Amino acid sequence: MSRELKIGIFIAIALLILAIFIFIVGDLTVLFKKPGYPLSVSFDSVAGLEKRAVVRVAGVKVGYVRDIRLAGRGSQVLMTIFPEFKVQQGSKATLAALGLLGEKYIEILPGESANFCQPGETIEGLPSISFDQLGTLFLSIGNEVKEMGKALRTMMGEESKTDLRETLQNLSSFTQDLKEFLGTNRESLDQGIRNTSQAFENFDQRVKEVSENLDKTISLLKNIAEENRENVKINLERIKELISKIEESVRLLSESLEKINKGEGTLGKLIQEPELYRKAEGALDEVRKTMDPISSLKVNIEFRSDYYGKSEWLKNSLTLGLWLTPKKYLLAQVIRDPWLDKFTYSVQGGRRWGNISPRAGIIESEFGAGIDYMILGDRLTMSLESFKFNRHPRPQFRFLAKYAPLKSFYFVFGMDDFTLVSKREIFFGLGLGLQ
Repeated sequence: MSRELKIGIFIAIALLILAIFIFIVGDLTVLFKKPGYPLSVSFDSVAGLEKRAVVRVAGVKVGYVRDIRLAGRGSQVLMTIFPEFKVQQGSKATLAALGLLGEKYIEILPGESANFCQPGETIEGLPSISFDQLGTLFLSIGNEVKEMGKALRTMMGEESKTDLRETLQNLSSFTQDLKEFLGTNRESLDQGIRNTSQAFENFDQRVKEVSENLDKTISLLKNIAEENRENVKINLERIKELISKIEESVRLLSESLEKINKGEGTLGKLIQEPELYRKAEGALDEVRKTMDPISSLKVNIEFRSDYYGKSEWLKNSLTLGLWLTPKKYLLAQVIRDPWLDKFTYSVQGGRRWGNISPRAGIIESEFGAGIDYMILGDRLTMSLESFKFNRHPRPQFRFLAKYAPLKSFYFVFGMDDFTLVSKREIFFGLGLGLQ
């Protein structure tokens, strides 16, 4: 074999190896595939993307970038998708890279639709962040951190440090004072807590007793109803007789009305003669004016029992309320004073303006005054009253709150004589009302 032939075979083998290498690395196999169908996608920026870049779906190569164009302020990428692959409608495209510094390619995120994109359609492009953009973002964040540091240094000047130091000292002083107060008054606080607990226990016992009494009363009423069942039957028979008599009376009344319409009798003449009718109507108006104030009167009766936990006394009262008008009223009370072991009385007059109602008069046999504030449709009433103005060192003050879950039943909670520590007492109570 001649030397020239050997050189020619060597060059042919080298060219063959080079061609195979180009096919593998350059991915020139697209030249031998059947032409696919076009799709396009728009991006704000396609920095680093080149023509003939790969298009992938789930990591599988499905096409390549045919062309990149400038479209307004963004970029439009024309892709060729191999005919054996279909892209669902609603799919989105984004730029990706193989590793941190690898070549860029287009990744298509499949949509959920059962239909496929037609040739020439445009799919939505998702924005991507390049390393350059990340650098710019980090630089911006660094500048903001510097500005924040400068603002903190400005805020933490000498004056601010002094104020902060004084605040911490005041807080430390307050904590020490609170600790000393708790240490000094621990016994009084414990005693107050024990008294309150005992008051609640006594109140609970009283409520149980009232509940038992109510059960006994209901049982008694049931027994009375059973014993008087025969009397009820007799009364029903009498009611039937009464209804028969009423029917007879209605018949007689009908006959009388017919006579009145004909002008017979005194009442008939009164209706038929206009002058007599006008005089009678005027007399009725005078009678109505006289009776209106009386008919507007409203009376309510209340019974209330209050339990004073410190003294362990029950204080009972009976109240009669007389409403002369919807705004003006009088109150009369009889109170059993367990401390004096006698009855006292109260007589007060008041007037209501909106939710506020001041009153004055005699309170527990002493001159006094009070004010009530009603809310929640008058179901919750808060009252403040004072009496015994000549008492040394100061008059007696009482605050109480009354809540009525039912129209004729209410709870009472209050504090009596709260301006004097030696006589201050918390009380609870129940009340029943009749209107």
